[in-house]
Amino acid sequence: MGKDFGGFKSILIIGLGLIGGSVALSLRKEGYRGKIYGFDLNEYRIKKAVEMGAIDKGFTDIESIPWDEIDLVILSTPVKTFLTIAENIKRYLRKDTVVTDVGSVKGELVKKLEEILKPAVFIGAHPIAGTEKEGVENAVVGLFKGKKVILTVDHQDEHTERIKKFWEDLGSKVEIMDPFVHDFVFAAVSHLPHAVAFALVDALIELSKERDIDLFLYPGAGFKDFTRIAASSPVVWKDIFIENKEEVLHTIDQFIKSMEKLKDYIKNEDEKKLIDLLSESRERRLSLD
Repeated sequence: MGKDFGGFKSILIIGLGLIGGSVALSLRKEGYRGKIYGFDLNEYRIKKAVEMGAIDKGFTDIESIPWDEIDLVILSTPVKTFLTIAENIKRYLRKDTVVTDVGSVKGELVKKLEEILKPAVFIGAHPIAGTEKEGVENAVVGLFKGKKVILTVDHQDEHTERIKKFWEDLGSKVEIMDPFVHDFVFAAVSHLPHAVAFALVDALIELSKERDIDLFLYPGAGFKDFTRIAASSPVVWKDIFIENKEEVLHTIDQFIKSMEKLKDYIKNEDEKKLIDLLSESRERRLSLD
C-alpha cells in the first residue's frame, strides 16, 4: 500500500514547537500533499513555520481556522494544556474529525480527552523521539523515522488504524499499549532519567556553593552526555512530572533505594556486592546497543 498518511486530507497542528514542527516538515519530506495548518499563540513561530515550508498557513485565533476542512488535529503543546484546548476546540470539530497528540503522559488524561471530544475521536499517541531543543526553528526532518510511536487505546478500530498508518508513513514503528501501562513504562525509562539529570545538575550547583568552586568548569564528556536532557524545556517537564505524578514519585523512590544500596556498599567497602551491582548494570546497559 502506498503512502496516504491515514487518508487525512487536511491537518491542524496545535503547538508549533520542536515536535509539531518536525511532524509538519517530515510530512512534506515523505510526500504528504494535503493542507497543513498550524495554531500557536506565538506569532513568531507561525511566521517561522511558514518560512520553513512546514505549514501552509498559521493562526493565533481559534475561530479563524478553516475547521470545515480539518479531519486530523494534532495536540503538540505541553500536556497540562490538553484539557483546556480540548474544551476550546470541541464545538468546531467535524463529527468525523480525529484528534491525536504527541504527549508523553497518557493514563487518566486519555480517558478525559475521549469524553470531552465526543463525538470526535481521540487517539493518544506518543512518538519516542525528540531533542532537548525547543521551537519550530529546531524542527528535524525525519525525526520519527525508525523510532517507536506508542498508541494508547484499549481497543483497536478503524480510527486507530488510520493513526497507525499516519505514523508508519512517516517511517515510525507503531506499538499499541494501555494508557496506564504507558505511564508506568515511561515514568521509568524517560521521566525518571530526566528527573535524575535535573537533580544531578542541582547537586553540582549546591556542591559548588559548599567549597566556593565552580564545578561546572570541569565536567568531561561523560557528565555532558549524561546531563544533556537537563537542557530540556522546564515548562514541558514541569507539566510531565505533575501530570504523571504518582508513577514519577514511584520511580524516584526506587531510584533512591538503588542509590542507598550503592551508598551502603561503598561505605562498607563491600567489593563483592559493588562488583555484582556494577556488573549487572553494565550488562543491562550494553544490551541496549
